[in-house]
Amino acid sequence: MLDNQQESGNNDEMTQNSVVLELVFISFIGLVVIGAFIAALNYDFVSARAPLVVMVPLLILIGMQFNKTRKQAEQQFVLGQLTQALRGRNSNFNSVLRFVAFMTFLLLLIYVAGHYVGISVFMFVLMHWVSKERPILALLVSVGVTVLIYFLFEHGFNIELYRGYIPRLLGSYGLF
Repeated sequence: MLDNQQESGNNDEMTQNSVVLELVFISFIGLVVIGAFIAALNYDFVSARAPLVVMVPLLILIGMQFNKTRKQAEQQFVLGQLTQALRGRNSNFNSVLRFVAFMTFLLLLIYVAGHYVGISVFMFVLMHWVSKERPILALLVSVGVTVLIYFLFEHGFNIELYRGYIPRLLGSYGLF
């Protein structure tokens, strides 16, 4: 009888832990989509139609899922889990935070240096430092994939990807 209660308690804790992880992930995705939505509002109307048509329903779905998950979460448990996670004591939560940090790093890298530099550096970092691949292999794969993406988008689809803030800034001074 005591074992059943203990097992039930462990299952409840695991469920609440999953709910906390889901809340963090939904919050991150929601913030990213809100940022993209705000950026799309600055586009010309013709260019903004597609992102707005996709992002409005996506934001509604994210909001609905966040509300559903929030109702499942016990507020005291959420605060406790966040405290534990910030202290580094929850390995699952740390994995989610590490993923969020990597995605944030990628977005910032793309904003500052552009898609091609961002993709290349990000792939190198993931392959060499996270996956522990040899530096030459990580460099070859990241440069090769970046070149493939460049030719696919620039020449195959005739789509110019974002060049980054630094090249645009330097270009305005006539350095490029």
